Amino acid sequence: MVNHHYAKWLNSYQWDYFATFRSPYKTNYMTVRNWMKQISAKHPYVYKVFYVTEWDKGDPRNSHTHSLIASNKDIAYIDFNDSVSFAVGDWQSVYDNQKITSYVTKFIGRKNINYDLIDF
Repeated sequence: MVNHHYAKWLNSYQWDYFATFRSPYKTNYMTVRNWMKQISAKHPYVYKVFYVTEWDKGDPRNSHTHSLIASNKDIAYIDFNDSVSFAVGDWQSVYDNQKITSYVTKFIGRKNINYDLIDF
């Protein structure tokens, strides 16, 4: 139930991009926080990011991070991907705020789900 409240709250913001981040190495809370610092340093026009790290269905030892990105400038996938040290597996413009906020919050409230909203 808590995930529905987060989705509703996140829907009050306008998101420009949805992305999925991965690493071939084991990640932890600080790994993803450092990824967010990279985004801030490399893309000063990004002013807000929400992220949630969830476990892979096929291999619960691995995880991936979904993110919602708000930006004052258009960002091409190739420019974003080339500027960060982690893999950007999915990159798309947000066309339906309500659907994407519901999707990224689907596991919030479960055990060991890391998430945060960062204003740069």
